[in-house]
Amino acid sequence: MTRGLRPTLIGITGASVLAAAGCASRSAPVPDIVTLHAYNGEWVLEAGERAPVGMQFISQDGYGFTSEAAGKIVGAMAIRTERFRLEVSDSIFRISSDQQGSSFALPIDGTAIEVPGQDGEVQSLTLTWDRGAPVVQRAIPGVGRVSERFELTGDGALVLTRTGALRNSGGRVVEAVGMRELFYTRNHGSNP
Repeated sequence: MTRGLRPTLIGITGASVLAAAGCASRSAPVPDIVTLHAYNGEWVLEAGERAPVGMQFISQDGYGFTSEAAGKIVGAMAIRTERFRLEVSDSIFRISSDQQGSSFALPIDGTAIEVPGQDGEVQSLTLTWDRGAPVVQRAIPGVGRVSERFELTGDGALVLTRTGALRNSGGRVVEAVGMRELFYTRNHGSNP
């Protein structure tokens, strides 16, 4: 009797694990579009930007990082867009800037798009949601990823929080310790 029960238990356990993994991999639902209209407008970097928090990549498995990969991630993390226009609609999340590589339009449903990177490599951009705030994830092939979370504050400012992850020479992705925050205010005359 236990022989017949064992495959059944394994099947139930396997199905439970697959169901849990499926639920965990779903992205958060898109917030009500009316709440996202507050993001629309032109944003300008605050003149007295706070010093960025130092970020570190600490590989616990004994593998280091290539200087080329580290350079690409550091370059992506260091971008400081002075001014950009943000538009959110029921289908598109669009950032327009005169800074090279800082303009894109992403489907609001999380569909990935491909864009050219700094060295001509194809990068993948995806829009996800974290507690109602939009998060743009940029995957740099073979190197890692940079995430930018856009959050409106109670006083009408926009905080862009940038985090990163870097692939070490052993192939493991290592999350950065620390983040970079950029603070933006709405340009006067810009529509909310």
